[in-house]
Amino acid sequence: MWTDRSFEYGWSFSGYLAAAAVLRHPEIFHAAVAGAAPADRRLYDTHWEERFLGHPDVLPENYERNSLLSEAAGLTRPLMLVHGLADDNVAVAHMLRFSAALLAAGRPHTVLPLSGAGHRVVRSAAGNLLLLERDFLKKSLGVEHGRPAARTPGRTPESCTSKS
Repeated sequence: MWTDRSFEYGWSFSGYLAAAAVLRHPEIFHAAVAGAAPADRRLYDTHWEERFLGHPDVLPENYERNSLLSEAAGLTRPLMLVHGLADDNVAVAHMLRFSAALLAAGRPHTVLPLSGAGHRVVRSAAGNLLLLERDFLKKSLGVEHGRPAARTPGRTPESCTSKS
């Protein structure tokens, strides 16, 4: 019924999971909004990173395997990257590197930088951001007013699939 319109949304590590969902399981997840996603595990400087992945100098393969950058060429679904430019928790470099990898692979995606926003978006900006994210998802999934919209020419999962 609605299984062709599933999406993933998340912020911070959940943003990482949202992006990973459309990259790794596009047959299930048809669009994603990834906010402040730590896409390049080598850049993330929290103590738990080494607790679970080991030291990057000793086990670099763990960081590579968990980085979304190396999977960028596989994107076949709509993806919106959102990041506060004043984020002091997950550096904006994560979004910039991921976007650069997607661009280098010729994969369309949407980038929404939030000027002056930190790791959490607050006040009126939060409501406006949710509206933008909602509109992106509705357009990406072909849904209007909670019902399937008439299909229009343009980006479809089939048109995004690499033909090599």
